[in-house]
Amino acid sequence: MKIISYLSALCCLVLLAWSCSEDFLDTPPQGVLAESNLTAQEGIEAALISAYTRLDGWNNDWGNNAWGGAASNYLFASVPSDDTHKGSEPADGVEAQQVELYQWNPSNPDFQSKFLFMYDGVRRANETLSLLAGNTDISDSDRNRIAGEARFLRGHYHMELWKIWKNVPYFSEADEDLRKPNDQDIFPLIEADLTEAANLLPTSQSDVGRANSRAANALLGRLYMLNNDYSSAEQAFNKLSGFSLNDCFHDMFTLEGENGPEMIFSVQASVNDGTSDGANANFSERLTFPHAGSPFGCCGFNQPTQNLVNAYRVDGNGLPLRDNTFDTNPTPDQPVDPRLDWTVGRDDVPFLNWGKHAPSWIRDREYSSEYSGKKFSHDLGEESSVGWTSNQLTAVNIPIIRYADVLLYQAEIDVSAGRLEDARAKVNMIRERAGNCAQGSDNIPVPLDDPVITWATYSVEPYTQPWTDAVAAREAVRLERRLELALEGRRLFDLRRYAIHDNSNYFVETLTDYLAVEKTRRPFLQQANTPTTDNYYFPIPSTAILRSQVDGVPTLRQNPGY
Repeated sequence: MKIISYLSALCCLVLLAWSCSEDFLDTPPQGVLAESNLTAQEGIEAALISAYTRLDGWNNDWGNNAWGGAASNYLFASVPSDDTHKGSEPADGVEAQQVELYQWNPSNPDFQSKFLFMYDGVRRANETLSLLAGNTDISDSDRNRIAGEARFLRGHYHMELWKIWKNVPYFSEADEDLRKPNDQDIFPLIEADLTEAANLLPTSQSDVGRANSRAANALLGRLYMLNNDYSSAEQAFNKLSGFSLNDCFHDMFTLEGENGPEMIFSVQASVNDGTSDGANANFSERLTFPHAGSPFGCCGFNQPTQNLVNAYRVDGNGLPLRDNTFDTNPTPDQPVDPRLDWTVGRDDVPFLNWGKHAPSWIRDREYSSEYSGKKFSHDLGEESSVGWTSNQLTAVNIPIIRYADVLLYQAEIDVSAGRLEDARAKVNMIRERAGNCAQGSDNIPVPLDDPVITWATYSVEPYTQPWTDAVAAREAVRLERRLELALEGRRLFDLRRYAIHDNSNYFVETLTDYLAVEKTRRPFLQQANTPTTDNYYFPIPSTAILRSQVDGVPTLRQNPGY
């Protein structure tokens, strides 16, 4: 059972706070939780669940001002990279357009929403720890589990803030004055949270969606990768066990396979679960569905680039073609990696079981691109029965970290350590799995050569020749990460990691080269600023700086370049 099913617990406590009392004189006001209720184990568990609810990056109370909080980080990792365009039409979502054009303004409300959501998650985790400290009756095993989950979530939310903004304050349950400066690197504090979570948590939990020690070690390994500490990352990843790749690449993005053997930790979502507005669905991903000419009805954001589509082209041996000169959708006789059609919606190709993607599904083809995002779409028949544009409300989980992600991190580590053949073996595991299935008609995964497939020629093969060149091996691993993890919130952060690891201009050169070609396809990109190393991190939201003032002097300082 998904952890999201416990969300009603917090509401129930409001009723328990007064309905279970024998003496109305001892009853707290309705809608207010007494301290004794909150510090009881039921109250602590409910507070913990409330901390989990921020994983999806959405708060209905914030309405249309919360789009920047999406759990997939598409606004922070895909749109400003070579993977996707903002999409839709020029006048729609101008703040997101500024992100794509590297016109990063501290007053952008999308930056503000992500900043607030992550710190609200931190606040809720800290409240859980404070309530836990006030309970002396809880068992040691439950105390360790709750503390471990709360510290895991606090570490995750702080890591999101750190990787997006770098220079941010850290808050623990002991902090009273929240106007803290951001003049120290919070990496060691995040490291401590995830390390302690790994020590406190069990290897697995019966409730699907709860953090465990393996998830904590996986995030700890990612933290080290982001900090360019491959040795510590390797140690953390080596503690993982019990995971394997799903048989089919698409399995992880289906309701049946999303919590399968490959998923280490993900944002749990559900629809048709009794909520009146579909609030447990992935609200923050709604804008990324195809537009009004499609069955989804809106809105066409986060559209894949021609550059990304070209990355899935393969040569006659089923290996990456590495040719970005194509300006149009691959024709049926031009071979492509089958992951393309699980990730990107293309004209005349079935869009899961919703029918074939068509030109009318795109809001403004001349402005943005002819492609739609597809990876987090749901099957026909799995849409919500309530809520605005209910076809957009999906119960498909958003991965935070999965085993293929870890395997490719480990392959990077292998290349850096000179273990090129070990790296090749890991990449080949990913590629061999990619060859197990392709989009069929009506979303039935079929073999790559199934005769039902008339819209594409699918081919993906392992690297059969030994890897002897470290530079070529490194590029092969990096390309595989892009193909495997596109639209999952990795790309911009990976480009930054590569530049820091190589002590090179990899980040700037990759994005500059991308823009030079892509702006010939999409004229609006002529307005783009030239990416620089200042774009490693986003500007601190101006509202946060304003509210950090003490005696008229801000305690938060802005990131360089803004």
